[in-house]
Amino acid sequence: MTIIKYLSKGQESRKKVTILLSLTSTKENIQKGIYDHFVGNFTISQAAMLNGLKHNNLSVAVGELNKIAEAMEKLFELKVYDKSHTK
Repeated sequence: MTIIKYLSKGQESRKKVTILLSLTSTKENIQKGIYDHFVGNFTISQAAMLNGLKHNNLSVAVGELNKIAEAMEKLFELKVYDKSHTK
């Protein structure tokens, strides 16, 4: 099974990450690590170290945020599909 990443290291806007994080109960220090990874272009290891986190904890949070981004993308695709097929 291939895992598709919907979020890319250093390629995401702060606004997008903020919206996705609003759907979680992620602690502030982990959120900082997530911003450092997705917005600041740090590896997960670097972002974890910068924020005093365990690599595994940040890695799990990054994975969960990707799952949320995947669900949002699928909802968007469904909305576009429904809109184009209800004429």
